[in-house]
Formats: sequence, structure tokens, C-alpha cells
Amino acid sequence: MTTKTPNLTEMGVLNPDQIIGYRTVHVAEDMDVLKISYKRPKNSILPKRRRYEFKRIGKPMPGGELRGQGAIRYDISPILARAIAELDTLLADKKRTVATKESLLQELEEMRVEMSERMTHLAKSIEALD
Repeated sequence: MTTKTPNLTEMGVLNPDQIIGYRTVHVAEDMDVLKISYKRPKNSILPKRRRYEFKRIGKPMPGGELRGQGAIRYDISPILARAIAELDTLLADKKRTVATKESLLQELEEMRVEMSERMTHLAKSIEALD
């Protein structure tokens, strides 16, 4: 399954298929950090982790003027929110692929055992005819 990742591409993520996880950290009241982990090929010079910083959007809180202070609410950056949605979709697709691969390998093993048992039964039946 191919997942479209326009926001990640805009951020500079060139190999979304190598992403194995991510983490977000709220480092200040107006700053979030997105850390993306990659599984790189052997001898790759590309980093295994990249860090992206996003400013939060400040909005005045309703009723803040009644309190006599400039109360501000900081909301997550829309770019970060869209990037997280893309990462969640991307990683969910990978989990589905792994689950499918595991189920197919299990089915193959079950068929291998069943065929082996049938062949043993046929061989015994042939021996019994002599």
C-alpha cells in the first residue's frame, strides 16, 4: 500500500517507507518537536533520527480580558497535525502489511504440515497394498 505524504515531503522527508516510528515532545508553551526514527540500509550515511520544530499558534483565550491579563491559548501547528496524521496512516499501513505477511507465512506452514501428513498417509497406504 502506498500512502501519500505531501506534508512529510514538504518537511523534507524523502524516504517515508523507511520510517519506523515517531515521537512528539512539547518543549515550551509555544513550541513542539517532532522526532522521526528511520530504519536505514546498512552503510547509509543518512541519520537514523531527525528532529523538526514547530511553533504553536497563539490565540487569545475567551474571557481573558475579564481576568485583567492577556491570557493566550497555544494550539498545535496545523502542519504538525497533518504530519502526525500522515505518520499514523503510514505506520498503520506497515503494521497491516506485517500482519498480512505473518498470517500468510502461518498459512503456508499449516499447508506444509498438512501435505506432509497426507503424503505420509499415502505412502503407508501404498505399502499396505504390497
